Parts: sequence; C-alpha cells; structure tokens
Amino acid sequence: MKLTRLLSSLFTLTLSLGVFASAATPPPLPLNGPQSIAVDASGNLYVANIGGNNILKYNPAYVQQTAKTITKGINDPSGLAIDPYGNLWVANFLSNNITEYTAGIQNTSATLSLQFAGALAFDGLGNLWAQSGGGNLAIYSPTAVYAPPSHLVRTITPGGVIQSFTIGAGAFVYGTSTQTFLNSASSTLLGNPLNGGAFGFGAWAVAPDNKGNVYIAATDNNLYIAHPGGTAAVVVALPSTSGVVDLAIDNARGRVYFSDRFNNRILVYSTKGVLLHTIT
Repeated sequence: MKLTRLLSSLFTLTLSLGVFASAATPPPLPLNGPQSIAVDASGNLYVANIGGNNILKYNPAYVQQTAKTITKGINDPSGLAIDPYGNLWVANFLSNNITEYTAGIQNTSATLSLQFAGALAFDGLGNLWAQSGGGNLAIYSPTAVYAPPSHLVRTITPGGVIQSFTIGAGAFVYGTSTQTFLNSASSTLLGNPLNGGAFGFGAWAVAPDNKGNVYIAATDNNLYIAHPGGTAAVVVALPSTSGVVDLAIDNARGRVYFSDRFNNRILVYSTKGVLLHTIT
C-alpha cells in the first residue's frame, strides 16, 4: 500500500513539473513575413519577422529560442546586422529609427533616427551603413573605442534605387533591379565617386563570406557567388519569389540562409547549393 501511494505521489509530482515546464516555456512563434536575417559568431540566426512584428532567434540546430524573442522597440523590422562586438542592430521602418540590443536587451541610449530605415551592414572599422528611403545610404561611425556608432560620417546617393547592399572584404556591393555594382568600401567611405564594375543582373539580396566572395540572390532567381576577381557563377536556382528576400552566411558551418518572405520560410543551403533544411 505504501509503495502504491509513493508511486502515485511521484506520478503526480512528475505531472505537475511537466505542466510547470510547459507553462514556463513559450511555444515557438510562426514565421510571418520573414525579411532581413543575420547570423552571429556562434551560428545563431536572427529573423526580422515583419508579420509578427518581432525578432525571432534560432540556434545552429534550427531550433527557435522562444525565450529570446525580441519585441521591445520593434516596429516593422526591415533590416538586421551584427556589430563587431556581437550586438544586434534592428532597422525599424515605421519608427524611422535603428535600435541596438545586447544579449536581447535594448540599449535605448544607442537609438539612431533615420527616415524609412532599411538594410544594415557593418564594415571592418565598426562603421554602420544604413539604407534610408531606398535611395540613400547613411554611414555612422563610433566616437570612441567600444562605443556604438552615433556620428553621421556622410550620406551616399548611388544611381538607381538600392534594393540591397553589403560590406565585405573591403568591398561595397549594392544591387538595383537591373544591375549589381562592386566598389571599394574605403573609397566610398571617403566620398569618392562610385565607379566599380557591375554585373548584368539585379540583386534582391547580397551577403559576403569570409573568403572575399559575395553571394547574390539575383532578380533572375539564381543564387550567384561573385569572386574577388570580378567573376560570378551560379550556385543554385532559387524558388520564384516576389523579390523581398535576404541572405546571411554562416561561415563556420558552410551555410547560406535565404529568407523567402512570401512563403513564410527560411531555406538553408550549403555554400555549394545543396538544400540542407527548411525553417517554417
């Protein structure tokens, strides 16, 4: 009889703990209009989930870290970037600002005002490049070592409406609806005219790897890899989209993340173009 009561008590305790654990861990949130994406040095994926008005976080095993969802200060998130210190920066299109998060906590003192803030990228000097209103780029620099970018260095107005841009291996790469341009990042930073080479296809999204290459999600629905020598080769044919996508590279794991906004999913390819996983 005592053994029966003990087993019954253990069963009740286990059930209670299970209910408590379920209540303490929020369920995964759905992808709803995933647009901009970014990968940190640990391989975690951050997704600007426009339809949910939040930032979702996934670990390298593609598991959503539900307790790490960011909602504070988020208003139509349209751009993401990780700075050299591992902080996450978010462009909020409807709030006309850019917000910083350290370990998921907003640093309100680092908020930047920028009209219709869009795509973001950091260069090797810690400068923040930010898209504004489609046609312009604003470049902010830190005022001191370890300080967040806050000083507006200059504004750049390339020809054509910028659909995407990135900074990598000393190159400034940006895409319009018809062409993708490569320029020197340092020359651009100094305010020199944009006179780099161009590819004959537009770009919905661009992202650099750690070898000097740039991956391009082109408007012809191909994923290209552009090499430092100025050549480009098709990696894989991408699913047909309506053009609002982003790319992020996980160099340590050889992954290329592709956000497919209108199908509410993230496709994960190898750098060779093999489909590894689909996050939904």
